Amino acid sequence: MDPETHELDHDAAEAQRPIDAEGGLLHALLLSGEVCTLESASAINFENLADLPLPAWIHLDRTKEPAQRWLRERSGLDPLVCEALLEENTRPRASERRSGLLAIFRGVNLNPGAEPDELISIRVWVDADRIITLRQHHFHVVSELRRSIRAGQFATTPMGVLVALATGLSADLGPVVENLQMLIDDSEDCLSEEQPHLVSVRDLAIVRRQAITLRRYLAPQRDTLMHLLSSPAIEGRYRAELIECADRTSRFVEDLEEVRDRAAVSQEELRAQRELRSARVMYMLTLVAAVFLPLTFVTGLLGINVGGIPGDSDPLAFWIVTILLIGVGVCIVVLFKRLRWL
Repeated sequence: MDPETHELDHDAAEAQRPIDAEGGLLHALLLSGEVCTLESASAINFENLADLPLPAWIHLDRTKEPAQRWLRERSGLDPLVCEALLEENTRPRASERRSGLLAIFRGVNLNPGAEPDELISIRVWVDADRIITLRQHHFHVVSELRRSIRAGQFATTPMGVLVALATGLSADLGPVVENLQMLIDDSEDCLSEEQPHLVSVRDLAIVRRQAITLRRYLAPQRDTLMHLLSSPAIEGRYRAELIECADRTSRFVEDLEEVRDRAAVSQEELRAQRELRSARVMYMLTLVAAVFLPLTFVTGLLGINVGGIPGDSDPLAFWIVTILLIGVGVCIVVLFKRLRWL
């Protein structure tokens, strides 16, 4: 292990303590050439961070005032870059500067209680000597990457960390998109079997809204990755990895567009099947009413309490009337069938 290698990790178990109570310096790892080695150096803080051997990966909590102050006053970055890294509302983008590369990505929020379509941002500055990342919420991919570095399973440079972050964020999106596809597949199966009662209008609306929300950020993230591919700083195996990442993100965008359109079609199909079902019920009720309307008229006429009702003293009158009513009903049904109303 390199004796000059240092690490600062105020939140060594970041998943258990996602916010650094001491100012926002979450970790600082020294990247030694193509191989990253490290050792504990808990004395490193914002005051002596400038003395950290380079190249290094510095990870900050952007919501902490000491981290913001260090970035603006002591990081040596251009003020415009600092403001872009600390901006409250962002969308994925990348821009090349004279001294480095600025990139903003969005990733799935895997923290407890997060919505399935919630994408949180991680902001990245990378140059020849260091990579600086800022986040507000805990990122699963950052923790996994740091563990891989500690275990010696990841050989990297600052640009390698950038590519690994982009690749990890893209991989986390896969299960989310697949879940939306599975939900819409189930709905379409029920509709194809004409079982609209098994499909929820609310669930279709949720799937459609989540697909729209995810696509809102993934479409510019795809463009961001394509822009990074045009940078001369990305070369060798990093370019190959980034090409795969950009291709995967493009497929996710296409899948989300498909899910969005299929959800819209399913909503229309569900509405049509339910309207058809209601129309059939109303049609049958109308026919039943049409059959019994003349019968009801006759029975109502015979039921009035006035003199002169024929057959009131004949014991067979009831059966005669009943047979006549049955015959009239049968004739009406036959007529409806001839008219193809039944």
